[in-house]
Amino acid sequence: MQFPTRDFRMHPDDFRSAEIIDGTPLDGDALADGEVIVAVDILALTANTISYGIAGKSRLIPYFDSFPAPDPYVRLPFWGFGDIVASAHPDLPVGERLYGLYPLSSHLTAKMDTATAAGCRDVSPQRATIPPFYSDYSRVAAEAGYDPAFDAVQSLLRPVIATGFLLDHYLTRHDFYGAQQVIITSASSKTSFGFGHFLVNQHGDRCRAIGLTSARNKAFVEKTGCYHKVLTYDEVASLPQEPSVMFDMAGNAELRAAVHRHLGDKIAYSGTVGATHWEKGAADAPDLPGARPVFWSGPDEVAVVAKETADSQQMMTLLNTRVAGLMKEAAQWLNIRHYEGGADILQAYRDMLDGKMAAEDAVIFSVKAGL
Repeated sequence: MQFPTRDFRMHPDDFRSAEIIDGTPLDGDALADGEVIVAVDILALTANTISYGIAGKSRLIPYFDSFPAPDPYVRLPFWGFGDIVASAHPDLPVGERLYGLYPLSSHLTAKMDTATAAGCRDVSPQRATIPPFYSDYSRVAAEAGYDPAFDAVQSLLRPVIATGFLLDHYLTRHDFYGAQQVIITSASSKTSFGFGHFLVNQHGDRCRAIGLTSARNKAFVEKTGCYHKVLTYDEVASLPQEPSVMFDMAGNAELRAAVHRHLGDKIAYSGTVGATHWEKGAADAPDLPGARPVFWSGPDEVAVVAKETADSQQMMTLLNTRVAGLMKEAAQWLNIRHYEGGADILQAYRDMLDGKMAAEDAVIFSVKAGL
């Protein structure tokens, strides 16, 4: 059976150059052993997606390698759901629904390893350059309490809240670096409020979570209840002079410098996580006071958790248990907006790049409905 395809692509030097084109048709009758064709159903666009693009461009983590495109173009990775429509794998039948990382394309061909009851891994050669965690796919029908009604919110929040869990794990095993407050920039981003939620609900007796956000997003951020205190970027000077750690989700060098210069040696650790302010990235000044900002690596922390939990599937089960409650809570205050059709998808993507989305807006691309 032949499957016509459509693909999103962009130039890595100009993220706004994106377009959607006809791809190479796939032949479901010509699959090699272990290969499957997945029809992509829904994908989430978040600030985290753009961060993957920034990391891919810099080769910090070569995300673009996972889903190759003809030079000089690249394809961004997105989290979401798809359904197997052709299979040469003995344990993955047509109709199986998989959650994981996909390109913004109508279809994906993947070579899956041995499937367990919980999931499988794409072992195609191009996936080998990124940490294995990003090549894992969950067989969601086997997950306890799986409800397809929450597929959209899962696509939006499962990966970024999982990052929040990993940040929490990292901070806990370092005994909070002795800090009394954890400063989280871009507090309206989903990764940030996932992290803040863990801190407020599990470590309130140990530290205070302080979210920094724009003035226009402050009311929404306070509404989430994910921080002990919310300040605007103009209020950095009111941060208490206490032992602190900072996790920068914004990737904004000017903001990072303002916090460091205000708190000085009170900053015991400063980790750069994301790039929601993606056009304001820059190198840190050599004389920046406090702990030198470093790149915080989610994949490195995944490796630590995986060693503790024996295998990646056990780790995924642990993550799913920790994030399920917050996903259902967040669904109450997010405005989930669905986009279908190439023109609308491209416009939503560019609006995200240009900061035109409201903090409560959550973007879902309905790929199967039309790309």
